[in-house]
Amino acid sequence: MIIFALYCASVLLVQGVPSVQGQNVRPIGNILSIDSAARRIAIKTDAGPEMIISFEDATRFLRVAPGAQDLQNAASISVSDLAVADRILARGRAVNPGLFAATSIIVMSKGDIARKQAAERADWEKRGVGGVITVLDLASNEITISAAGSKPMVIAFTPGAVLRRYASNSVKFSDALPSRFDELRVGDQVKARGTSNEDRSRFVAEELVSGSFRTIAATVVASDPGQGTIQITDLATNKRMQTTVTADSTVRRLSAEVAQMLASRIQGAKTSSSSSELQSAIEKLPHLSIADLKPGEAIILACTSGDDPSHATAITLLAGAEPLFKSKGGKALDLGSWNLDLNMNVGVP
Repeated sequence: MIIFALYCASVLLVQGVPSVQGQNVRPIGNILSIDSAARRIAIKTDAGPEMIISFEDATRFLRVAPGAQDLQNAASISVSDLAVADRILARGRAVNPGLFAATSIIVMSKGDIARKQAAERADWEKRGVGGVITVLDLASNEITISAAGSKPMVIAFTPGAVLRRYASNSVKFSDALPSRFDELRVGDQVKARGTSNEDRSRFVAEELVSGSFRTIAATVVASDPGQGTIQITDLATNKRMQTTVTADSTVRRLSAEVAQMLASRIQGAKTSSSSSELQSAIEKLPHLSIADLKPGEAIILACTSGDDPSHATAITLLAGAEPLFKSKGGKALDLGSWNLDLNMNVGVP
């Protein structure tokens, strides 16, 4: 679910490769279009802006596998081997802010990336655990987590374990930054990959990503599609707050079937549906425009925890949440960390 290699590969693969004299940028991004006749490739850079990469007959095209850290096993290819959505890194010189003349172009094909992503997701599903930090042991550098329906688990770390942390104002994993153990906090949501003992009481993590998130049961007050914002009332505090919905936010209306899957997960009931199946079921629901949200409608909001409690950036917003708000006896559901696995899938490169 968290695919470090795919995001970092374009940076790592040039380690040890000499810089071109006068080079001041190395554009990295995904191909939008290819014009072989004009010898130009349009890309969407990781930094955001689009850029044109020009090439000549002498320009070298090299294909590497996702996760490669050098060019030792790179294969020489031609421009005809490129495809839209392939990922490239260009070496050369900037002509102007929107044009880059490439002496070499290093490529990761979209097919190789998709296979790498599938393998990574399968491994995170098989060897991953998630939950909320309940105990921090600074002396032993261990944490204890809890998750719905599971007993507490102690997590230790391998030497050199990779820790990353979500930014307070972003729902994208690509914006997560390298982190340290002393930045973890009780209440953080974490996802770790590693090895568990037989009774799943202890876990040794090779990688861990953490973040401070909130799950809010709320009702809609008003929406502003033009600004991409929603005014809501937090039912736990009865206070108004503003939610920003971005292009990376997942906004859906729950079907009866998916609502039941989510309710079972929230209540900690044993279910045959895995977290990836719940993720897939939610993503398959029709996209919902915030213009379609009506005042008074019940929603569940998974969001980042920033410095301003009156504002949130939506990770996942699920409308049609009325059936989830109450359980037997009329008590409000403990939403807990239902959104953990959904959070960890956001922004995968």
